[in-house]
Amino acid sequence: MSSTYYADAMEIKSDLVKFMQDIIRIPSLSSEEGAVVDRIREEMQRLGYDEVTIDPMGNVLGRIGSGPRVIAFDGHVDTVDVGDPALWDRDPHSGDIEDGILYGRGTSDMKGGVAAAVYAGALLKKRGIPDDVTSVSYTHLRAHETGSGISYAVFCL
Repeated sequence: MSSTYYADAMEIKSDLVKFMQDIIRIPSLSSEEGAVVDRIREEMQRLGYDEVTIDPMGNVLGRIGSGPRVIAFDGHVDTVDVGDPALWDRDPHSGDIEDGILYGRGTSDMKGGVAAAVYAGALLKKRGIPDDVTSVSYTHLRAHETGSGISYAVFCL
């Protein structure tokens, strides 16, 4: 890896971690993802995405570039219920970091991946992308965890 790419990634690390903590702290059961989607839209706008929209299904779409080829980052931000909170060692929406580990519902499935994709788009914008490429960060919103997948049709561009 180029030391320049590494330096760029390290420059955004603390912002990325804070953003991941923010979206982990927002409960987002299937069909109740609006607040986390709003937070993602806000971050994409802050990072300078060329276009950020929320489609009629409630998915947030961020675009960088305007070429005919698309690089799509797909993810979802809904989570399953925490069940009995008394069975947890810590608040499942804490976003706590301990010994370098980030804790909270959705951290690995899949809010962490979505946060990384949002910041990957920002890095692409900073580094420059070829004129023939459009990078689309697509965040699947609706009911992934319940198995309905009602938003996948949006991906048929």
